[in-house]
Amino acid sequence: MKFSFLIVFFIIFFAIFSIVSLSQSVGVSPAIINLGEVKEGSTKLVNFFIITPSEETLLVKLEAERVNLDAIENKIINNMSEEDITSWVKVINNPVELKPANNTLKTIGGTIKGWREVSFLMEIPKNAEPGYHLVNIKPIPVESPGTTSPVGGRVVAITSVRVMLDVIGEVIRRGVILDTETGSYSSKKIEINTYFQNTGTTTISASGFQKFYNKSGDLIKSIYLGRKYVKPKQIEIFKEFLPLEEFPLGEYDVYTVFDYISGKAEKSSIITVTIPPTALAVKGEEEIIIPLLLIIILIIIVVSVIFYRRIQ
Repeated sequence: MKFSFLIVFFIIFFAIFSIVSLSQSVGVSPAIINLGEVKEGSTKLVNFFIITPSEETLLVKLEAERVNLDAIENKIINNMSEEDITSWVKVINNPVELKPANNTLKTIGGTIKGWREVSFLMEIPKNAEPGYHLVNIKPIPVESPGTTSPVGGRVVAITSVRVMLDVIGEVIRRGVILDTETGSYSSKKIEINTYFQNTGTTTISASGFQKFYNKSGDLIKSIYLGRKYVKPKQIEIFKEFLPLEEFPLGEYDVYTVFDYISGKAEKSSIITVTIPPTALAVKGEEEIIIPLLLIIILIIIVVSVIFYRRIQ
């Protein structure tokens, strides 16, 4: 029993040791790059260093990532565009090879044994939205040249460089709720469509919440509509399905709130839950088909009787 326990212990120990020894970390310097004001249709050359404490040669791939505005300082949110600018990033050489340097650098965070300057182009299109834009450039270590370790098993920690730029122009972050109405029906659910429009000049991310009340003022249901990116002048439809068993036929008051980080839009609406149109159509068809079948059956009987008498 003790022997079996020792075998298991050593297997776990060597497995953990192998993972640590094979893993690598990659960082960046500086962590933030501010390009300042830029014009539409211009191109900026951006340089930064990728660094590592590893003594091995690493192959590092650079990827652009969209930034979540929730983590941004409030003082610049009112002048932010949430436009996706990852396509603006054009890496000159990708991936790049990060080799150990002849000299090491000692810092507060540890010893840096390898570093390399990398470059990419930030191409601002002519139709770029005004305001501050953010993008993260993430260095991802891939399998080192000549190594036999599995791809992806070498990464334990990575940090990104954040690039900020300010496209010249008037920034307006604003949105309105146009309406809330019922949509299609099924046997158990009813579709609710809420229309949100971006009336500003920059892309915003909007998340919606709704509360449903009966005519007595009682809260029936609260729902979250999710979050979507909405471009300037765009109308986005937020769909939700409500169980018909919780909503008998009748009218309901709907209170909707959309939060787009720098502001909110609110609206009160009324929806009416009625008999599904498909059910009405089926009922109408039945009212027509049943008398028609009776007439056809009667005609068949009369013709059969006349034909029988003639034969006789």
